[in-house]
Amino acid sequence: MIGTTVSHYRILEKLGEGGMGVVYKAQDTKLNRSVALKFLPEHVSSSEADAARFVQEAQAAAALNHPNICTIYGIEEVGGKHFIVMEFVDGQTLQQKKTSLSLKQALDIGIQIAEGLAVAHEKGIVHRDIKPENIMIRKDGIAQIMDFGLAKLRASGSKITRLTKEGSTVGTAGYMSPEQVQGQDADHRSDIFSFGVLLYELLTGQLPFKGLHETALAYEIVNVDAPPMSSVKPEIDPGLDTIVLECLEKDVNERAQGIKQVSVDLKRHKRESSRQRVSRVTAARPALSATSTLQDKASSQGMQRRTFLPWLAAAVPTLLLVVLGIIHFSSSSSDRSLITAAIPAPEKMNFYLYGNNAGPAAISPDGKRLAFVATDSTGKRYIYIRSLAAMAAQRLAGTEGALHPFWSPDNQFLGFTALGKLKKIDASGGAPITICDAAVLRGGTWNADGTIVFTPGPNVPLFVVSASGGTVTTVTRLDSLRKENSHRWPSFLPDGRHFLYLARTVTAGSQGEGGLICLASLDGKVNKILVPAVSNAVYASGHILYVRGTTLVAHLFDESSLELKGEPITITDGVTYDPSTNRGMFTVSSNGMLVYQTGIANVGSRLIFLDRGGKSVSVASELAEYFYPRLSPDDKRVSSYVWDFQSHNADIWITDFTRGLKTRFTFHATAETHSVWSPDGSRIIFNSTVEGPANLYQKATSGAGGEELLLRSDHYKAPCDWSRDGKFLLYQEFSGTGTQLDLWVLPLNGDRKPVSFLQTEFNEGDARFSPDGRWVAYVSDESGQKEIYLRPFQEPDKLSGKAAVAGKWQVSVSGGDSPRWRRDGKELYYFSSDNRMMAADINVKAGSLEVSHVRPLFEVPSIVQLPTSDYDVTADGKKFLVNVPFESQNQTPLTLVVNWDLKVGKK
Repeated sequence: MIGTTVSHYRILEKLGEGGMGVVYKAQDTKLNRSVALKFLPEHVSSSEADAARFVQEAQAAAALNHPNICTIYGIEEVGGKHFIVMEFVDGQTLQQKKTSLSLKQALDIGIQIAEGLAVAHEKGIVHRDIKPENIMIRKDGIAQIMDFGLAKLRASGSKITRLTKEGSTVGTAGYMSPEQVQGQDADHRSDIFSFGVLLYELLTGQLPFKGLHETALAYEIVNVDAPPMSSVKPEIDPGLDTIVLECLEKDVNERAQGIKQVSVDLKRHKRESSRQRVSRVTAARPALSATSTLQDKASSQGMQRRTFLPWLAAAVPTLLLVVLGIIHFSSSSSDRSLITAAIPAPEKMNFYLYGNNAGPAAISPDGKRLAFVATDSTGKRYIYIRSLAAMAAQRLAGTEGALHPFWSPDNQFLGFTALGKLKKIDASGGAPITICDAAVLRGGTWNADGTIVFTPGPNVPLFVVSASGGTVTTVTRLDSLRKENSHRWPSFLPDGRHFLYLARTVTAGSQGEGGLICLASLDGKVNKILVPAVSNAVYASGHILYVRGTTLVAHLFDESSLELKGEPITITDGVTYDPSTNRGMFTVSSNGMLVYQTGIANVGSRLIFLDRGGKSVSVASELAEYFYPRLSPDDKRVSSYVWDFQSHNADIWITDFTRGLKTRFTFHATAETHSVWSPDGSRIIFNSTVEGPANLYQKATSGAGGEELLLRSDHYKAPCDWSRDGKFLLYQEFSGTGTQLDLWVLPLNGDRKPVSFLQTEFNEGDARFSPDGRWVAYVSDESGQKEIYLRPFQEPDKLSGKAAVAGKWQVSVSGGDSPRWRRDGKELYYFSSDNRMMAADINVKAGSLEVSHVRPLFEVPSIVQLPTSDYDVTADGKKFLVNVPFESQNQTPLTLVVNWDLKVGKK
């Protein structure tokens, strides 16, 4: 059925199949939304009983309206096919996610499921098949109960339609209640038992009943009591055991009688556990006996007995177990010790720290927890949290693809970027919350008032936004006199009003640094240079820390005058420095904890050809920092901009595949970034900041002759595509505010007066002409996320004041970016929001378009940050040129330094 249209629903892909239906993802062409359609299977369509149960499912679920229950839009019949139209839930089943959940996340999901079931039970509806496969976890962390296919209306004063044969069993082995197993009548308390099984599994990682075959499993469910969860996982509170085991009582009259009360009990337990944790932490702050043991051991080795600070007294005993590396004590102070330790990556994981990738580890302000990005065996990135008083790091669910984590000042939240959005997440677990757009994060910092200063891209100033979201405004501006091209790596001072940042300059600074560490204020009254340097800078213990070469230095800072004093003092050598993003790999807390990475940062990328299955065919370039590759019309050359971190500048280069030759195409001291080829490959149009905010120029690819200015304006712009007939250029331009992206057409003949193609309150960009020039594929965020759309293109000189041809078709349905056409115009490719290369068949009939058979071709390697690095496709659609970053995975342990400030004489 994929590719067909039923009623006004276009079938896109099959989602799953069960005993009571086959589910497809579809596009509602009337309301322009994604839906799920559940069809009665063909082999049971002739059964009146099955058809009646199918209808009952729709009637039962449609009566429910709750965030934790999948919404039913309606039930329809077309051509003898019965189907339910329901909400499309973008996420994963609990079956897929259950092994990666923390105890806190499992409890949160359990509470949500209980809340949804409570609403169903109040309306007389019993689900009768609660199991992980029937629970969806949306991308925002919301749990939703699916599939009421086995639901049965309870008696509520009206006659019950009996659709379950007396004595038959329904449900799924392992999750069924004793009464279901024995074929007895099952009411809402059967759901409570199944819920208990599910929650037991989420919290312990195993089912409470484990028969080797179905008969043995049935016997255990009816006759054997489940072992306490605390016997499986000692860290589980006995109070939680009591709640779950009450759900698992064999006798329905002794079992918990209402799921609503179960939900109340779980929430109460969660609140009380939080208070107890706070109490335990507070009680642990004075010196522990284990500390005395540690000090006695030190004294026996000839070291002076010391009294540690309260926070260190609580952390060191377990810290020594965690680091599993070399510990060194130095008697540089009479009351404190300088301690260094090694923190290894989690087992079978790699730190992921360099270049355009994840950024360094981030220690919490109180010095108790470390956040870092690591990759698993599949190459996928996640944020991990490691308490310095714990033996292992915990993965934060919902952070796949995360970059550059930074802490809130209360140590509760983490900010980070993923999929082009700035997000925040509770460091103890939970669903991430989107704050605003941030295509390529270059640092963030958070003050006590809930203000975040961040850099959303590589060549922009700093912006400010509330941690709860809202309006995004600029807080600095690039200084053209200082030849600044980027502000990045902001870091608040303790007053929460002033912040440090790096101003990167195109040409070398007064000391050859090529950058300036600056200080500014939120109100804009202060903005001054502190010291020439090309590193991030952080305030701690009365000093500004930054990197010179691979040396971490501390520079005394006067908070009253906001000035540096004296000369910088060396803290340590060998700190990793990433010249690509100008960041030293170090992080400090407010209480003397320093963590840094050692080693050499290898940065850059290679252009690699992949086939339609995602297999590497050939390496098309040497290692360099490539961006936005564009294939020539004959697929023999590629233009791209290459970043030179020594000059801090970007130029267009051309790589000839047949000769293996890479030549520089532009030579300005300013940035040239985007390029497009003429249809015959003889010219390239590119943007340049040589005379303003990225004006448009053209130049012969042979290098003969000079550059010709095509368009100058006050707004930043970039070329998108050159029409096949050579007459028109599609380009994107930011509006006067610098935040709104629109599409324009530049005629390349005549007076070359730009004509608006698409200007709305939304962002539209990355447009491509169809090969016949009649259509334009582009990206828009009008739906709330980026999607691919198609519109007709009418030549401006043929409009004669008339309106353009109307019409718009949406291609992607769950996020899309970077559309690319096959040369014959019959296939359109794009990059999906879940890291897949997609293909859609395009059919033109009677002047109209039909989009059909949208399908994934391959999953893009997770280290590739498309569309940031971009890609292109050969004319025949058989090979994809993908920009693959150097995979900078590192198993070198992090270095922890406790009381680093002793090196600068801080008492």
